Amino acid sequence: MTTGVAEPASTLPPTAVQHKGLFARITGVLFSPDETFRDIVAKPNVLAPLILLVLIGYICTAALMPITDWDAVATAQTEQMRAKNPNIDNATVERVEKMTKTMGRIFGYVGPIFGIIAWLVIAGVLFLAFRMFGGEGTFGQAFAITLYSWVPLTISSLVMSIVAYARGSFNPITAATLVKSNPAFLVDMKEHPALFSLLSALDLFTIWTIVLLVIGFAVMSRFTKAKSAMIVVSLWVAAVLVKSGFAALGAARAKG
Repeated sequence: MTTGVAEPASTLPPTAVQHKGLFARITGVLFSPDETFRDIVAKPNVLAPLILLVLIGYICTAALMPITDWDAVATAQTEQMRAKNPNIDNATVERVEKMTKTMGRIFGYVGPIFGIIAWLVIAGVLFLAFRMFGGEGTFGQAFAITLYSWVPLTISSLVMSIVAYARGSFNPITAATLVKSNPAFLVDMKEHPALFSLLSALDLFTIWTIVLLVIGFAVMSRFTKAKSAMIVVSLWVAAVLVKSGFAALGAARAKG
């Protein structure tokens, strides 16, 4: 039965959407990436994950720097120099070895900062690629997706640091095979540098990150995962081939 009097509209505010926090998102991308990336795209945040990734980077650096075998790095550099110029004098070799050790320590401590630049570049390239194909999204969403997709590689860095610290020594030259999460340990890096570079790219943690990038950018762009995979994997393969090509070129120049 109606009274003929209009009922007042409800004045209750709509229920606010509860977004996941930082650590919930970190565990979410590992175990429920589809749902988590939808949450990230709805409310992208970059400052918190960026600070955490850089902080973990410095924790790994603090653990590795005191046990890094700089002599091995300098020796490898010296071998390359003597291969190019067998008549190089000892004074030059000693000066280069000293510089190699100094620059290695410097780059070791600024490395996590360079990571920020790398993430920005990766996010930018993927963002532009998806927009060129007609996908939706903003750079902020792309950057947030890239940072959270980096969780598996961050885990890899932590595992590597723990293994190296337990051994009491760390050689940056053989870092790619320390965890044995890729088949590069099956070949000799000096004899087959291009193949070593290619096999080291087939890393379980790297592939895990690629899968997360595919899922995250599919959610952002509203593409299918197959189309997203085509874009992400194509760019990754191109980067791997370029890196392997430079490794082969460097080896060819070293042999003279």
